[in-house]
This record gives sequence, structure tokens and C-alpha cells, in this order.
Amino acid sequence: MNKTLINIILYIIIISTMIILIFPIAWMILTAFKTTDEIFKIPPTFLPKNFNLDAFIYVINSDMPVFFFNSIVIAFFTSVIAIFIGGLASYGISRAKHWTTNSILMFFLASMAFPVPLLMITIYKILNLINGLDTYWAVIIGHTLLTLPIVIWLMKGFIDDLPIEVEESAYIDGASIIDIIYKIVFPMTKPGVIASAIYVFVTSWNEFIFGLSFTTSTDMRPLPAGINLVFLQEFQYQWPEMMAIATVATIPILLLFLFLQKYFIQGVTAGAVKN
Repeated sequence: MNKTLINIILYIIIISTMIILIFPIAWMILTAFKTTDEIFKIPPTFLPKNFNLDAFIYVINSDMPVFFFNSIVIAFFTSVIAIFIGGLASYGISRAKHWTTNSILMFFLASMAFPVPLLMITIYKILNLINGLDTYWAVIIGHTLLTLPIVIWLMKGFIDDLPIEVEESAYIDGASIIDIIYKIVFPMTKPGVIASAIYVFVTSWNEFIFGLSFTTSTDMRPLPAGINLVFLQEFQYQWPEMMAIATVATIPILLLFLFLQKYFIQGVTAGAVKN
């Protein structure tokens, strides 16, 4: 009886937690199908009286597809570059037995405490000197620098536990350092690589300040900055349209976790045990 009671309490807690987490998402999706009058109606209604697709049609016909495409390009290249640089850096830190190794790691850890506006101002000045503003690469560089410390820490935890004998055997057989890293180390740390890539992609997809500050033209703005400039104007709040684009914006992240959740869970749990 005690075990049954404990199980019932646990199920109640789990179901209650799921309802609390899912409710805002459900409210966002249902709000996208409402009219503006129904949104401001008192008392509010949870389900729309008549499902209205005007908000989605408006989003499709606006500049949102351009913003959506820009965010995909920026997040993809940010993930590739951050994994490439972070993987090489974490391998070097893990395999180099030197007294400066801990200092370098602490530097990366301390860099995460830097105020983002301070980092943004420095990068902005450099990009302005080389005429690099209002380009994809301006935002990609900012997002890469923002996520690189986490990638290095995550990847190092996996590389530390790789048997160095495998690398030594490959080196004896004539493999170069590049071959060892990309044909042996990276495949053996696949969960860590995928977990890091998901983290970088999601962070870049949701990042707002760099995208707003480093781009000025509509053709270059990522999704968060585009939503802010199109929908959040003085004395005007287009809630159905904002909820519609927010619903559409969650689809890439949802698909990413759906197809890669096995590797992501392996990466997170393995990283937790290693560290």
C-alpha cells in the first residue's frame, strides 16, 4: 500500500509538471488561431471560437520567411564553426600535459562571466573597421564567440575519457594528427559532438542582441530581431501574428530534438558522469 501510494503521488507530480510546462505552449498555438478581438476578450477563452488562419497567412506573406531562412543559415554555420574550433581546442587542452592547461580552462570558464554587451561592443568595433557589419558572418562570429567556451568544456570531458592507446596505434600506423582527430577522436565522441551542436544551434536560433545590433537590412536580420522590429511597435502589438511566427519558429528546434534526442540524451548523461 505504501509503494502504491508513493507511485500515485509521483504520477500526480509528473502529470502536474507536464501540464504546467505544456500549458504556455498550448496557449501560444491556440492564440495564433484567434482574432485580435477574441484575444482581448474578458473573460479570456482557451479554445478559439472560430479557427482563424489569417495570422499564418500574414506571416507567410511578410518578411518572416526571409528572417526564418537567415536564422537557419546563421545557426547552421555557427554550429559547424563552433564544433570545428571547439573540438580542436578541447583536444589540444585534453592531450597537452602542461601547467598552463588549467589556466586556459579557467580562462574559458571566466569568459562566460563577461557581460554580453561589453563583448558585443568590442566585436562591433572590430567588424566596423573591416566593413563586416550587416552580413551573415557578423552574427555568426558573435554567436560562435558566445558559445565556444561551453563547447570546449563539453568536448574536453568526452576526449579526456578516450583511451589514448587508440590514437598511439593510429599514429604508429602512419596516421597524421588531423586523421586521428577527424577519423578517430570525433567519431568516438559522437554523443558529445551532437550534444554540443544542438546546444550551439538552439543558442544561436534564440539569440537576440547580436542579431539586432550587427544587422541593419531586412535581408540579413535573423528571426528574433525580425519579430521584434515587425511586430513590437509603438502602440501596436500584433499578438496573433506573433504567436503564429513563434509557433512556426519552434518547428526546427522540435525536429532537431526529435531526430537527435537519442544522441543528445547520451551526450548530456555521459558528460554529467565524466565531469
